[in-house]
Parts: sequence; structure tokens; C-alpha cells
Amino acid sequence: MKKYSSLFTLFTVFFFCTISLNAVDFGLVLSQNVESNVPTSNIEETSFDNITTVLMPRFSAPFVGKGYLYISGAISYEADSSIAVPELTRTEIFLKGEYANLNVGRIFYNDPLGLTASGLFDGAQVSFITNNGNIRATGLYTGLLYRKRALITMSPDELKNSHDKVDYDDFDNTYYAPRRILAALDYDHPSLGGFIDLKTSILTQFDVSGENLNSQYFTAALYIPIKSLIFNLGGCFELIEYNDETTPAFVTDIGLTFILPTKLAKRIKLSWKYSSGVSEDKTIGAFLPITTVSQGEIVEAKLSGLSLFSLDFTGRLAKSLSANTAFTYFIRNDLGTYRYYPVTGGDSQGHLLGAEIFGKLVWTITSGIRLNIGTGAFIPALGDAAPDADVLWRTKLNLVFSIY
Repeated sequence: MKKYSSLFTLFTVFFFCTISLNAVDFGLVLSQNVESNVPTSNIEETSFDNITTVLMPRFSAPFVGKGYLYISGAISYEADSSIAVPELTRTEIFLKGEYANLNVGRIFYNDPLGLTASGLFDGAQVSFITNNGNIRATGLYTGLLYRKRALITMSPDELKNSHDKVDYDDFDNTYYAPRRILAALDYDHPSLGGFIDLKTSILTQFDVSGENLNSQYFTAALYIPIKSLIFNLGGCFELIEYNDETTPAFVTDIGLTFILPTKLAKRIKLSWKYSSGVSEDKTIGAFLPITTVSQGEIVEAKLSGLSLFSLDFTGRLAKSLSANTAFTYFIRNDLGTYRYYPVTGGDSQGHLLGAEIFGKLVWTITSGIRLNIGTGAFIPALGDAAPDADVLWRTKLNLVFSIY
């Protein structure tokens, strides 16, 4: 029943968008993505694979006074599987009141660090905007999301199944994300003391899929501007409840951003992220985020049991051209949490995984056409986990057409 009701909902959304050309605001985005992934040993046979086409219509209109209605969806076609996958993306009703705002539907939520829970969720959020800061209470559910976009990989089975292809003969078990309920209370003050941006949250997650894996997160982040510098410091303390045992874990995020004094916007950022691994006496566990926020463009690692040092340059080279270049070094904090081969070399006892170098260009050809090009390499030889493994190369191309 859930399969057919969800498909009917998606069909209704796309049909509604189609007949609403004369409404207040309608848009259509076509995105073409192409990737190649090759080790050095096969680089002469490089060919582009991972070809995906995504069609994304959207519709918005005024709703009840100062509120609005926003509906968007996506149909993804992956060339290697030859199937089209429908999805309801951001779809919400926003109501603006005198003292509070309300969002209901498939809404975006992001924790203060953007490392624990980030993305679209089904639910509701009430926001109170005051002179002494902003308070948000949020209730969310994950079980109706498309699993490949949601990327909820808390348990080993969820990680294993996260990239399964959709099978319409087994739709419920291959399309939907794991079933979890989230409740969050957030507070932020954009100018505490006149210059500090403070963000905090308490987030709890309840597993309703039967695996009995629950967790709570206590997060805080500070952003302090000092002339052309921005210092950020944040951390999250987690309690993991699994099989009647409670284990603490944590993550820290420290960064320093330098805004270059140039005519076109440019910045350099130095950062360090540390996520706890399993300690030798097992009194501390590996940090376990709700959603997987990939670290790196090539390794795309889950931030669990890893440390990352990165140097990042972002800037606008011309009015229509911007660039980003990042150097990231990966270290694992225990030998059991992150075991991706060939990055770790299987049963390697080394902690130093190696370095990734990746560069991206974004060219805004016209107001409705944008081209994104990225290429780079992960170099295991710069570590001791798998020093003899091949360099891993990746190239990404993304062409976006927008009709507003």
C-alpha cells in the first residue's frame, strides 16, 4: 500500500506542476551528471561512467497571508540501471506569524555543524524569532525518503544497502530510507556580545526499524570574526544506545578562514575535524551521525573514526567563473571503524590513509546554464595504510539547464 500511495503522490505533484504554468512561480531544472573513477593502473582505459540525468520541476505560490506553498520533485535516470526513479524533494507549507513561523512538509534540517543530520526530512518545525536569539523546535521522520539521497547509514546493514538500485518488484525494500524519528531543539544568536555567532542544538533519534539503535546529540558551534579572519570552533557529544548499552562518542570541528583583500571574493580555509573511534577499553565509541555527510570528493568517507586536515581555496576568478581547490589528509583513529579497501589496504595496521587533492570550476555560461567541472586524485602512497595501492582518480562533469 505504501508503494502505490507514494507513487500516486509523486504523480500528483508532477501533474500539478505541469498544469501550473500560469501560477505565481514555476521552474524546471535539467541536470546531467557524468563521472569517471579509475586507478592509475587503468588510467589509459579511462571512460566516463556513472551517467545520471535528473529532471526537477518546482512550483511556489503565496499561501495564507505572508506564507507560501512550495512543491518540488525529481526524476532521476541512471544509465547503468536503465530505470527512472521518482522522488518528492523539498515540499512544504510555510506560515509566517507575528511571533512564530511554521514549516510543514518535506523540509530541510541542518544541525549546527552540518555533520550529524543534514538534508530533507518529513515533519514540522516551529521557529521563534526574538531579540535574544532564535529558537526552533523540530520533529522529523525518515522512513518515506529516497534512501540514496537520504544516506542514513547508522548500522552496518544500512551502510551496505544505502546504494542499492531501486527494484520496482521490491519497491518498499529498495527505495525507502531506514525508519527513524528525530526530535530537535535548536538555539542560535547571530550576534552574541555584538560579534559572536552562536549555534546550539539538542537532537535525539529513535530507531523504529527494529534494530534498537537510538542516539542523542548535544552540539554547539561558535563563529568569531576578527577583521579579515573568521575562527570557528564546534563540537558534538553523542550518546549511542544499542542493545541496552550506552556508549559516548564525540566529534570536533575547528577552522580558520582568511578573507583575501581582493576585488573578487576569495577565501582560504584551514580546518581540522576529529571524530572519535573505538577506544582500546571500549569506553568510547566511534562517532555515529544520522546522515552520512561525505568527506572528500573521491574517498567520500563517513565521518566516523576519522581525522581530517584540510586546506581549501575558494574564489571567484571572473564574473562568471569561480574555483575551488582542496587538499585533505585522512587519518583513521582506530583500526576497525573505517576499513575501505584499497584506501586501508584490507587488514593494514596503518593509521595514515593518504591525501586527496581535488579542484573544481563553476562556469555560469548564462543565467540559465551552468557547467561544473571537477577532477582530482587520492594518493595512498602519502600514508602507511596502503602505501603501494594505486592512485585513485576521479573526474566529475555536471551541466545544469534552468528555466525560471
